[in-house]
Amino acid sequence: MKQMLILLCCISILVLSGGCVEKEEKEKRQNRDFTICTVEQTPDEVKKIIENKKKNPFQFTYSLQEYMYIVVGYGEQKGGGYSIEVVEFTEDREHIYVNTNLLGSDDTAGEELHSYPYIVIKCVKPQKNIIFL
Repeated sequence: MKQMLILLCCISILVLSGGCVEKEEKEKRQNRDFTICTVEQTPDEVKKIIENKKKNPFQFTYSLQEYMYIVVGYGEQKGGGYSIEVVEFTEDREHIYVNTNLLGSDDTAGEELHSYPYIVIKCVKPQKNIIFL
């Protein structure tokens, strides 16, 4: 019985301390500068990759000279007029975190129209891994 009580205490301490570590790590993230590219500002190589992937949801990065392009696509959607917001674009010592959100369509054109919403985020090339949230 005494061993069971000690085991439960140890498990409780581990569970509670795990949450603290995650909160500390998230607080260490800092906002990172970025630019949203228009179609005209997007490199041709990136446009070709988007065209090949656009029917299904996708995420990829593309490096060109001193910049990185981070691309998130939401696949084929009924209607048009969608927009995408950048919810989070932060970094810590080892990673860059990217979180985007597809916002609904105001277009009531019906089901005959299909669109392929995506966003191209440009930033100075990091020496870190990208984490899509």
